[in-house]
Amino acid sequence: MKLKVLFGICVFILMSFTTFSQEYINSGKLIQKLEQEVNDPSFDMKKVNMFYNTFHIDREDHKIDLHPSTAEKKVLYPEEIYEKRLPNVYLFLQVYESNKSNKLKINGAGTAFPISEDGHFLINLHMIDDLGVGSGDPSKVDTSIHLILADYRGTIPTIDSVVTYNRAADIAILKANTNGKKIASNPLGQDLKAGMDVFAITHPRSYYYYFSTGRVARMIENDMGVMSRKMEITADYAAGSSGGPIFDNKGNIAGIVSLTKSFYYDQSEQKNLQMVIKEAVPVSTIWNLIN
Repeated sequence: MKLKVLFGICVFILMSFTTFSQEYINSGKLIQKLEQEVNDPSFDMKKVNMFYNTFHIDREDHKIDLHPSTAEKKVLYPEEIYEKRLPNVYLFLQVYESNKSNKLKINGAGTAFPISEDGHFLINLHMIDDLGVGSGDPSKVDTSIHLILADYRGTIPTIDSVVTYNRAADIAILKANTNGKKIASNPLGQDLKAGMDVFAITHPRSYYYYFSTGRVARMIENDMGVMSRKMEITADYAAGSSGGPIFDNKGNIAGIVSLTKSFYYDQSEQKNLQMVIKEAVPVSTIWNLIN
């Protein structure tokens, strides 16, 4: 009888701990907090836009000195990966002035994540390409769109510059200002093989911090070599997930979300959807931009 009571107490304690440690995401409250911050008189929008000063410089395939965290070796449970890496996944957001309220509003634009403690962030190039990055001409840069990074607690680090990118791979690396402080970053791993587990934390359609799991469906490469490599996976994501991290079963970066391809029975009419390919950029391509 005493053993049953003791067992019951242990189960209750375990269930209580599990409930207490669960992270609940309140997307509306997060955006409300960020909008209050950007509308505060002390918020310096000129500082936010400083990265546009060098935005036009052509830095394609520029090799950068970057020191990622040491890759993890211990296999983690999926829930451990989410809990451990959630703080290291950021929102990549557009700030615009509302004609109705004359206040700054926020629009979810994508996902970003740090790959070094000194503030190097990885995104997809297509998230900024239309703004004139690397055009060579400052007058061709669209500075009307304000871009910010924000973590899940509402902290906003300023973007200093775009330090490198590659159009074929659809990746870019930003440098954020960490004010000399080290930030938690995601370690870069190695390429995976078809069939291996993958885990994604992304922001599809502003469903912030959505966790999906799957496997590597196949690894592909064309005649352009390492910068043409793609990792097709079965973990789910959608618009807004661009720039999202793909993790291996140890919590290391295995790749970055890139795009989706929808296959219809009638492709020309886009009728009867049959399959959606989730295409990511493998980590070996990312490593190729780092000295």
